[in-house]
Amino acid sequence: MANTQAHSQKCISFLLTQDLPFIATLSKQIAAGKVGELHQCGCHGFAFEVHGDANVPPLNDGQGPFYEMAFTSNFPEEIDMLLFTDERGYLSWVDVTYGAANIAPMPEGVIPSAKIGVWPSCA
Repeated sequence: MANTQAHSQKCISFLLTQDLPFIATLSKQIAAGKVGELHQCGCHGFAFEVHGDANVPPLNDGQGPFYEMAFTSNFPEEIDMLLFTDERGYLSWVDVTYGAANIAPMPEGVIPSAKIGVWPSCA
C-alpha cells in the first residue's frame, strides 16, 4: 500500500493515544511541527519537522534512535514504530514497518492494536 499524508496522520494520532512516559513532550512537539517527506519503500515511514523557533522540550539528548514500539495487528505480523530525534532532541523521523524486520510492504487495511513491546523499557 502506498504511503500517504493520511497514513502519517493516522500514525501520529495512534501514537498520541499510547501510554508513553514522554507523551506530554511528544504532544507539544507534534503540535509545533509537521509531517515532511514520506518514505516510499513500502513502509509507512515519514520525516517530522519541528520548527527551529519552537519552544518545546526535547525528547532526547541528541540525534538518533529514541524509542521503539511493537504492536499486534489484524495481519499475521506485528507493526513496529521507531522514533528518531534530530541533533536538538526533537522528533525527526518515524519508521512504521510491517514485521520485526520490515519483511514486506505495509499491507492494505493493516491496523495496529495491542502493544507487545517497547525499547528502551523505560525512557
